[in-house]
Amino acid sequence: MKAKYIGFPIKDGCHINGADLGIKIINEKYKLDTIIEIVPNNIDVNCVVENDSKLASCVSNYQKEGYLPVTIGGDHSLAIGSIAGSSENNENLGVIWLDTHPDINTNLTTTTFHVHGYPLAASMGFGLNELVNLHQHKVKVNYKNVVLFGINDIDDPEQELINKYNIKAFTLDYINEVGVQKCIEEAINYLNSKTNNIHLSFDIDSINKKECPGVNLPNRWENGLKKDDAIKAFSEFYNKLNVVSLDIVEYNPLHDKDNKSLNIILEAINIINEK
Repeated sequence: MKAKYIGFPIKDGCHINGADLGIKIINEKYKLDTIIEIVPNNIDVNCVVENDSKLASCVSNYQKEGYLPVTIGGDHSLAIGSIAGSSENNENLGVIWLDTHPDINTNLTTTTFHVHGYPLAASMGFGLNELVNLHQHKVKVNYKNVVLFGINDIDDPEQELINKYNIKAFTLDYINEVGVQKCIEEAINYLNSKTNNIHLSFDIDSINKKECPGVNLPNRWENGLKKDDAIKAFSEFYNKLNVVSLDIVEYNPLHDKDNKSLNIILEAINIINEK
């Protein structure tokens, strides 16, 4: 399936300078098919709702035309829109969340009130109604169809939600203990037992800061997956699961060094295009 690349330079989910600048740089290296203009709003949630609604429609329309929509950001709040658009066309959608953060806070559990910490929670039906019901009035993803991979920077309320709903989670410690290949295979087998349609969301802050410095919000302990392990996981998830939509997020060129993070994104794009 041919990919269509959507640039989505949103920073209002995290309010970190540079979160909106990466799309221009990526577009100079690899011509994107669409760049969605972000309309500002004084209220962060309203800004995310308005702009993510446009993204959801774009993702859905590309799928209806037979393409694989790949959204490149921008902060991770965009996944509320990309998942919402994908769920319109794919019943029983599954999600693999390759990230150092679970992003399952809500307005009631967050300490920062940054919306880029909400997207997976909202997609599973937790949190603000305007985020949960974005694009369509329904829960987009059953929590039983979710896999968290590489998580390490976890807030206490997020861990409580993971435990309460027994969400499938591969922590960084577990991956390091048993090996990335075994965890990749286990994650693939788990999702294949639940659904045939997968949204793959790749936050490059899942990689340790030394190898991937150009992100909005690195792991608090400067920990993370090895770059080669993260790319291996991304490649195998993409090639061995039926991925129907995809994100690559949280690139911040102001924090990058020697284009390390930019090159990771370009490597991921090459993987997508090789299939």
